[in-house]
Amino acid sequence: MLKDEDYLCLQSEWVLRNDGDKVILYLTSPKSIEYQILDPASAMIMSLINGRRCVRDLIEKIGFLFDISADASRSLLESIVGILNDKSEKVGVQDIADTTAVEYNPLDFLVSPEEFKCQHRLTRPLTLLIYFSGWCQTNCIYCYADLANMRRLKHMPLNLWVKVMEQARDLGIRIVQLTGGDPMSRPDSAEFLARLTELGFVFLASTKCYVSKKDASRLAEAGWNRPVNGACRVFQVSIDSPDQRIADRMMGCKGYLQRTTETLQNLMDAGIEPKVKAVLTPINYHQAYDHVEAFSELGIKTFQFTNYGRSHYRHDDDLFLTDEMKAKVSELLKAAKDSWPDVVIEGDAVKFTPRGHESQKERAERWESRAGCSAGRTTLGIAPDGSAVLCEQMPLEPQYFVGDLKRQSIMEVWNSPELLRFICPPKKEFNGTPCSACAKFEACVHDTGHCFRDALFAYGRMHHPPPNCPQMLAGAYRQS
Repeated sequence: MLKDEDYLCLQSEWVLRNDGDKVILYLTSPKSIEYQILDPASAMIMSLINGRRCVRDLIEKIGFLFDISADASRSLLESIVGILNDKSEKVGVQDIADTTAVEYNPLDFLVSPEEFKCQHRLTRPLTLLIYFSGWCQTNCIYCYADLANMRRLKHMPLNLWVKVMEQARDLGIRIVQLTGGDPMSRPDSAEFLARLTELGFVFLASTKCYVSKKDASRLAEAGWNRPVNGACRVFQVSIDSPDQRIADRMMGCKGYLQRTTETLQNLMDAGIEPKVKAVLTPINYHQAYDHVEAFSELGIKTFQFTNYGRSHYRHDDDLFLTDEMKAKVSELLKAAKDSWPDVVIEGDAVKFTPRGHESQKERAERWESRAGCSAGRTTLGIAPDGSAVLCEQMPLEPQYFVGDLKRQSIMEVWNSPELLRFICPPKKEFNGTPCSACAKFEACVHDTGHCFRDALFAYGRMHHPPPNCPQMLAGAYRQS
C-alpha cells in the first residue's frame, strides 16, 4: 500500500524508450538483455514518475489524464508498480524526494491504443553483438566460437568500427555485447574499448589476453568506471584454475596463469576492478574453493563459476559435470562464501538443483514462458568483417549473413528483407517437422522466436523445433 507522502522513483538502470508502436522499459546491463513492453496507460504513468512527485501528486495527475476517481487512480498506480516490481525492484519507494532521478516528458511516450503492438521485435535494436576480433591468444578445450570461419574474414578497420558505433549511439543504443574471438586480441583492441567507453556504451569485456599497464590505463582514462544509466562496465578475466598445470591445460597454452595474474594486477593498478570467471569441468571442479581463496587474496571481489555447456565447434561429452560433481561445486562455493563473505560469487554453478523427471505439461509450461530469441528482435550482430549476423554461435558463413555494415546503415540492415526473412521464415520451410502442423507457429516462431541455433546443431537444419520444444523427445540432446 502506497502512502500519499511516498515518493516514487524509477531505478536509474531502468530506462523508458519510445519504440514507435509501443513503449519499453529496459535494463541497462552489461550482463543480460531484459526489457518489458508497457501498455499505453502504464507507459504514460511511468513517464510521470520522476522522484520529485509524491503519490498524492501522481494520483491527482492520473485522475486528470484518464478522467477517473482518486480511488481508481490509486488502484491503477499501485497495480502498475506492483506488476513492475514483481521480480525485481524497478520502482523505488522513498520518504524524501530524489532530485537526481531522471525526469521524462510524458508527451514523448504517447502511444494510442489503436497503434499499440505488443510484439517482441523492436523498431530498432536494443543492443549490438560485436565481433571486434576473430582472434585469441589461447586454444581453450571448451571453445564455442566458430574460429575457423572467423579467422578467414577480413577484419574491419578501427575507423569503420567507430563510425558504426557512432551510428548506434545516435540511435539511442547504449548496450553492447562483445564476443568473438577475444575482444582484446587486436593491437587496437584497447583503443576500441576506450572509444566505446567514451561514446557512452555499457558492456562486459571478457578476455583471456594479456592486458598491459598501458592498455589498462587507457581504459581507465577513457572513463571505464563512469556509470551509464547507473550501470557499470565489467572487465572479466577468464582463469579456470589457480594451479598452473591445470590452467595451461584448460587454455591450451603455457604460462597462462602467470600472464593472467599480471593482467589482474595491471587492471587493479589502473583502478579497474576485474571479475574472474571460471568454466568448470571434471578437470577443475574440485578447485572451486581454492580458486576463490587464491584470487581473493590478490584483491578480486567478484567471481563467476559456470558449468561446462555444449560447445558446437569443440565439444566433448567428457567435459560435462555429473550431478555429483555439480553438487560438490555448490558445496565448495557455499563454503567459500562463508569464508569470504565480502566477495560476490555468481553463476549457474553456485546453486545445484538435481534434475528430476519433468512431465510433458511442465515441459510445455516452461516452453511457453521462455524468454524467446533476441536475434533480429532486440539484437543485431556484427562479424569481424562487418557482415550482419544474428547469433554468436551460428556458423560465420554467407548463408547466415543478413547484411553488411560496411555499406549499409544499422537501420537499413535492421529493416532489410534478408533479416526479416531470417527471423520470420515461411511455414513451408518447416515441412516434415512438427512445426508445419503447429497451430501456434506464428506466435512461437515469428513473434517469440525459436532457437534456430540449437535446431541447426541438434538436427542439422534451422527450420526445425529446437531440442527444448515439448514436441521433441525429452533428454535426447544434452546441453549442459
